[in-house]
Amino acid sequence: MKEFLKYTFATIVGLFISFLFLGLLLFFSVMSLISSGDNKTTQVKDNSVLELNLDYDIPERSNPDISAIFDPENGDRLSGLDRILSCIDDAKKDPKIKGIYLKSNISGTGYATILEIRNALNDFKKSGKFIYAIAPMYDEKNYYLSCVADSVFLDRSGNVLFNGLTANIMFFKGALDKLGVEMQYVKVGAYKGAVEAFTRTDLSQENRHQISEYVNDLYSSVLLGIGNSRKIDTARLAAAFNGFTIQTPAQAVSFGLIDRLVYEDEVIQMMKSKLKIKKEKELAFVKPSAYSGFDSDENQTKDRIAVVYAVGEIIEGKGNQSTIGSESMIKALRSAREDKNVKAIVLRVNSPGGSSMASDVIAREISLCKSVKPVVVSMGDVAASGGYYIAAMADTIIALPNTITGSIGVFGLFPNMHELLVNKIGLTFESVKTGQYSDFGRVDQPLTPTDLMYLQGVVNRIYDDFTSIVEKGRSMDSVAVENIAQGRVWTASQAREKGLIDAFGGINDAVKIAAFMSKTKTYSTVTYPKIENPFSQLFRNAGNTMMESRIETELGYLYTYFKAMKSVFNVQGFQTRLPYQLLIQ
Repeated sequence: MKEFLKYTFATIVGLFISFLFLGLLLFFSVMSLISSGDNKTTQVKDNSVLELNLDYDIPERSNPDISAIFDPENGDRLSGLDRILSCIDDAKKDPKIKGIYLKSNISGTGYATILEIRNALNDFKKSGKFIYAIAPMYDEKNYYLSCVADSVFLDRSGNVLFNGLTANIMFFKGALDKLGVEMQYVKVGAYKGAVEAFTRTDLSQENRHQISEYVNDLYSSVLLGIGNSRKIDTARLAAAFNGFTIQTPAQAVSFGLIDRLVYEDEVIQMMKSKLKIKKEKELAFVKPSAYSGFDSDENQTKDRIAVVYAVGEIIEGKGNQSTIGSESMIKALRSAREDKNVKAIVLRVNSPGGSSMASDVIAREISLCKSVKPVVVSMGDVAASGGYYIAAMADTIIALPNTITGSIGVFGLFPNMHELLVNKIGLTFESVKTGQYSDFGRVDQPLTPTDLMYLQGVVNRIYDDFTSIVEKGRSMDSVAVENIAQGRVWTASQAREKGLIDAFGGINDAVKIAAFMSKTKTYSTVTYPKIENPFSQLFRNAGNTMMESRIETELGYLYTYFKAMKSVFNVQGFQTRLPYQLLIQ
């Protein structure tokens, strides 16, 4: 027995040492890869072409994810809007780069993000350098980006789909009914339709009206952009798209939307000819991930403009790359406020809203920042509801015309699971309470009229706080705010007329405005919150990330609906949030 225990103990110790050794080996290997990956740049050759392969949903910020370390070919899919814009600007000034090769297949990226890239590409063309674009398929969204190119090509085996825009709204009530869950609600704002996704199976008249207005406004901006780029009358475009008369690649060529149907090697040969490169020689491509590295030199000057990213749903506590946590955001804003080298703050907001409490404490921190240095808000695809709440106190708000904003309203959702828990599962509940209302908030029974009256009072107070923030931040009286509030959603072009934003522009414009307001002529930028290194991401969220990635791969386009269903039971309590799960195609 003693010998058995001795060998068993020796085996366990041996295994422990082996795993420890392998763990340390993995650690140092990954850290080495991270280090080499972060510093990997390409020596730009003469007659080079910047290759922008935009076939993914573009995030706000570049994120050196662990997956790119083991799969370098996928690295460019991690380039955020920040990296794409800086690469285009650098390529414009770089004498060794002669053009841009744009390969796009965008689907989930928002229209404001696309417009920022369009504007950067149009600015690039002022240098006299060329842009060639190719795609396997063009719909309005993908074409809206690509048509800015000097020549627009379609893969010879590709397709087109020009049939106008549609806003798809998902309703959960039917599914909740089958589960035996009733969503009870309180709200303020006739247009605050978030509750409709849980309490109806169709749109209310108010919701349908506002969606129709801003989708048509968005569509008009898309048609105008395409028309200007291709020199086609917008009325003619609208008639063709709405009538679905351009159904084949040949018809798109005939209409003037596409220059040629080609194979990719033919486009490469065209670029070689343009650059007078011999047919047998390779064309030098530079990718964003390898062009000057991910990090820019932020130490050229002592003065800084801080860019604080507020991206995703607003939640209480700590956030991450895809959520705005109140604790994390306050920490980031406070760091920028207290740093004497930071002369102004740009808050980049791309959020549909979320927790009302988190929105309020973030708005207060922005007010504190504003008291000591200029604060400029740059809106991304969406800055609505809680996203507008945290933006309203800034000195200046700018957005792209097709940004979605507004939605100044509040709602609260509270599930009644009596049917599910009692009648379907067979659970029973009994309370021993000290007073008539002591069991408030039970999920196994419906809210009483007294409960609803209490909750409505809470929502009313939150709405008053929200509108007061807008009144103070935008220097508007209560009547003016009430006329544009009520949960109403606007495009930025509409919002500018209503006084909700000050001007049109992208994030780079916001930085310039912030520098001007702070009288800072020479500056560099610093970004907050700091992005976690890939190794930390790997060990903190490895299991969840891998599982989520696997589900996304398996479900494909259905993944959007899976995520929406997953979030159903998270939308509880008091929310300042965009009224629905909205997908504009």
